Amino acid sequence: MPQVRGIIFDLDGTLVDSRLDFDAMRHEMGLPAGVPILEGLANIPDGQVRDRMLEVLRTHELRGADESVLFEGVLEFLSHVNHVGISTAVLTRNSRETTERTLNRWGLSFSQIVTREDAPPKPDPAGVRLIARRWGLPTHQIIVIGDYLFDLQAGRRAGMRSVLFAPNETPTFANEADFILRDFREAVKLLDQLATGDE
Repeated sequence: MPQVRGIIFDLDGTLVDSRLDFDAMRHEMGLPAGVPILEGLANIPDGQVRDRMLEVLRTHELRGADESVLFEGVLEFLSHVNHVGISTAVLTRNSRETTERTLNRWGLSFSQIVTREDAPPKPDPAGVRLIARRWGLPTHQIIVIGDYLFDLQAGRRAGMRSVLFAPNETPTFANEADFILRDFREAVKLLDQLATGDE
């Protein structure tokens, strides 16, 4: 199995719990239940309605950044991968403003930060491919860690192995992941598994 030389992390629900209520966001924005928010916004023409929806989104995201809580083991795992020379990046569907606010709150730094202003949002693989190009690494030496289907799909479409972070119940799309991570305190062991091919 190829060595892991780069890790691309999702942000919300993976590194931090921002406690975002997506159903409430959709309701306030006037989007149908279950519609992904960014995709729903993409169908709204420029104008007052769209501007109001964007302000609702910004308000929720910034509140989530300010109330975010780090998942246990994240700081220790990031310290470990930095120590062993593995490159790290964040790829998020959040805005750059929200992302930087969240990372600054917790003193987190990454060699690459790609937000929805920088690349088409996941599940489009453009963002993970952009990071791979900037690193100069082949995609098979990079893994994607995220908590949602779009994270796994973006990684798979770019030829990367994907890791589902599922600290609670196992979601229905778990079969899309190559590995499942329940707790970041077990993440170093997971890296060993990814390197050896052990299940």
